[in-house]
Amino acid sequence: RQAVGQISLATFTHSSTGRSAMASVADEHTECVLLPGIFGMFVQGLLFLASVAVLIFKKKREERLERLGRPGIRARNWATFLLDSSKQLIGSGWVHVVNLFCASTFGQMTEGDGCQWYWVNIMMDTTLGVGIVYLLLWGLTRAFEALTGHKKIFKSGDYKDESGRMIPLKYFSQLGVWLLCVTLMKLFVALLMLILRVPMAAVSGAFLNLFPESSKFRLVVVMVITPLCMNAMQFWITDHFIKSSASKPEEQTLQPQLEVAITGAELGVP
Repeated sequence: RQAVGQISLATFTHSSTGRSAMASVADEHTECVLLPGIFGMFVQGLLFLASVAVLIFKKKREERLERLGRPGIRARNWATFLLDSSKQLIGSGWVHVVNLFCASTFGQMTEGDGCQWYWVNIMMDTTLGVGIVYLLLWGLTRAFEALTGHKKIFKSGDYKDESGRMIPLKYFSQLGVWLLCVTLMKLFVALLMLILRVPMAAVSGAFLNLFPESSKFRLVVVMVITPLCMNAMQFWITDHFIKSSASKPEEQTLQPQLEVAITGAELGVP
């Protein structure tokens, strides 16, 4: 949506002449296409700030739960949080570039316009794409650990050595794995969109046709409302599995129980 800057200026153009028209002009035969512009840059900035706000809110929530003594909750320090978040933001910036290319290409090659396919890109990346990235991160992390023999370098969210010193190699190795994950996810999603282009164009068209073609609100739905809502969900979920397992409640709760069980078994204690 992963997709923080997933937007550019959308405007309406006459389908008969191909010339740009102002979004406020109400014409019967118009189509929505993607074009860059100052307003598009403004919206990108808005989406970026909203994504950052979601992550900061999640960080503050961790701190609050830790202060309240919630079992198994350990908040990340700001350095670790910023490194975790930067991987998401960098990956989303890359996916944004790919999404604009896909939306423009699909809009020219298939039924539907650029805005319809941009909406499809956002919905796919923030739903199915999140699950695919999770599986890829799990699989590729273990694959690189097996291939390189370095089990502690690629573990997502772990950037320090045993003495607590920050190791840049760990961060950049994990960033490389993350970019590979989102790239492979985007390739899979693009292939799926190509295979299912007809039903997807129909679904996106049916949804966007709920709003008048010449209505500014249709632009707002594509450019602001959908990315804001879906990106917030995507960033929240992704942050949960991109951070170190030591920061996850379930890992912290089960680890001591497992150690006690193992110790008891070794001592013959039931």
